[in-house]
Amino acid sequence: MLKIDAGSAVPVYEQLKRQIKLKVISGKYQPDSKLPSIRQLASELKINPNTIAKVYRQLERENILYSKTGSGFFVKKEQDELNKARTKLLNEFTDEFISKVVELGFSPDILKNKLSKQIERVMNNDKA
Repeated sequence: MLKIDAGSAVPVYEQLKRQIKLKVISGKYQPDSKLPSIRQLASELKINPNTIAKVYRQLERENILYSKTGSGFFVKKEQDELNKARTKLLNEFTDEFISKVVELGFSPDILKNKLSKQIERVMNNDKA
């Protein structure tokens, strides 16, 4: 289920694009699966259909989706392209996170130390 936070500082277009990309890259949207039609998704999310069309076209240019005339948009199945998109998304999230931490006034050393501890804690919880 895709959700839009109208109160977010992140534009609706970007929220939608990130969510779809994340669902494709994480495997929640399987290769060759059909995405909701532009009209259907616009109705569900109560946003302009042009916004959805723009997102779908952008994801098509990024080789995450492909379109079939008259049938709609589908998830690409080429793993190399999805892995590139996955890495790019990781970089975007990491850059955004680091920028916010720096904005809060933390040093790189504090960030590295905190991340090391958090990674260790998460990894140990997964093994328990």
